[in-house]
Amino acid sequence: MSKKSNAKIRIGISSCLLGDKVRFDGGHKHDRYITDTLGGYFEWVPVCPEVELGLGAPRETMHLEQSADDIRLIMPKVGRDLTEPMQAYARKRTAKLAREDLSGYIFKSGSPSCGLYHVRVYGAGGMPSRTERGLFAAAMAERFPSLPIEEEGRLADPHLRENWIERVFAYWRIQKLWNSRWTVRDLVSFHAAHKLILLAHSPKALPALGQLVAGAKGMPCAELRREYHEGFMSVLAIPATRGRHANVLQHMAARCFDLEDLSGAV
Repeated sequence: MSKKSNAKIRIGISSCLLGDKVRFDGGHKHDRYITDTLGGYFEWVPVCPEVELGLGAPRETMHLEQSADDIRLIMPKVGRDLTEPMQAYARKRTAKLAREDLSGYIFKSGSPSCGLYHVRVYGAGGMPSRTERGLFAAAMAERFPSLPIEEEGRLADPHLRENWIERVFAYWRIQKLWNSRWTVRDLVSFHAAHKLILLAHSPKALPALGQLVAGAKGMPCAELRREYHEGFMSVLAIPATRGRHANVLQHMAARCFDLEDLSGAV
């Protein structure tokens, strides 16, 4: 087996979650589950937008602030506006990460740069009145809409954690397909191998994906790849349920009975 085949799946991550002392107070937010458990399967690609922007650690605190027509990234104590520098950095960093062969990303919750959900936005009165995404997390989500992304805090929820991990491995497998000299036959085999997994996530969405594969020979490769990739990952983003898992098991049992009948007929 080649060294490349043994390589771990590459995951982008907020550096502080690995124990790097890059926080505003010079500390870290080391997450032992991430490093000790998930680290057995993943290779980390650490990113700290604030340090990489040149702000250093420790540094003045910053937050998202509502201006007249948009959201700004502000250091309130010194009145420094970092919105444009962070946006410029995010464009360059996401372009570089596109070459890192990532299959997922874990962000630090609550961060004005890396928070993925419910990052506080402060108004003129100094009180948070709404929530947004951090500027860098928003840029990542826009650049990589199908990449499995999550916050470390939400990974404590077993259902969210299971869904994210499943999507990471699925993303890794489909990227291996696209990076090969794939043919329509390869795509048909890939879809067949994942059919029951997709069924557990969305029985309603599965037929459309199947029809796309059935008509694959009449489509340009780039269009076929784009539409299947988006459809495949969007179906997996729908949480599987116990009921749909039971439905899959019934399908599997029915198929086994059919095979037994055919074997008896022979």
